[in-house]
Amino acid sequence: MFDWLSEPFTTAFTQNALKELAMVSVLSGVVGVYVVLRGIAFIVDGLSHAILPGIAVALLVGGNTFVGAFVAALVVTALVSFTSRHEQVSEDSATGIFFTGAFALGVILTTLAVSNKSSRGTSVDILFGQLFGVTEQDITNTLLVGGLVTLLFVTLRKELLLSSFDPSMSRAMGYSGWWLDLVLYLGVALTVVVALPAVGNILVLAFLITPAATARLLTDRIYRLIILSAVFAFLASIIGIYLSYYMRLAGGASIVTVSSLLFLLSLAFSPRYGWLSRFRRKESPANVG
Repeated sequence: MFDWLSEPFTTAFTQNALKELAMVSVLSGVVGVYVVLRGIAFIVDGLSHAILPGIAVALLVGGNTFVGAFVAALVVTALVSFTSRHEQVSEDSATGIFFTGAFALGVILTTLAVSNKSSRGTSVDILFGQLFGVTEQDITNTLLVGGLVTLLFVTLRKELLLSSFDPSMSRAMGYSGWWLDLVLYLGVALTVVVALPAVGNILVLAFLITPAATARLLTDRIYRLIILSAVFAFLASIIGIYLSYYMRLAGGASIVTVSSLLFLLSLAFSPRYGWLSRFRRKESPANVG
């Protein structure tokens, strides 16, 4: 039994995958909780597509795709944040315009990039991830960027929490709404970028949102939310690695599928917010007649 449990982690590529997923899990816990609390999952979805131009340009010129994605995320995030300050342009409109525009440009550039056969595999990896292809450089990038984002969010935890629950009070106390929004969007963008090698462009939304949404069903306290979100993300990662290793399944897809199943279990059996507990309260004698 012990050999069966330890076998997947005896190789360097699975060990790298585990290290990467551990750091991304912590980062998704720190950032994903605020995304769920603010209800801006569409931002994550948009960002995951908006960074395609940067990746495609990097492929075309033979550059570093991480740097390309990073620059694209910064540019698009800044455009959305500053444009949405205009009195005639709402945040939703700015998000829709720049995210879809960047995605369309990314599709065009990616089409040019994959015309080169040597780039075809790289493009597929960007879309779906290559869990067991995570490199030491990917791990270093995640450690540095993730550490910076975590430090920033911990430093601004009170301001971010207040603006998430009561934006009006936050503005009344003198906290700049656009500045906090920019910090949050940049944190989301950087999380998306560092998670790309493991789970890919298409699945990164679920990896960032689902663990936080699962934790939200179990507690209302912010610190417990962050911890539980990271735990659920890492648990799904470990189970996903086993499934991928022994059943020859896609790594990123396996992790996201497990994460979704954990959410459904929490939705059904959460002591306070689960369907089962709500049904029992509804059918209890105190609520009859």
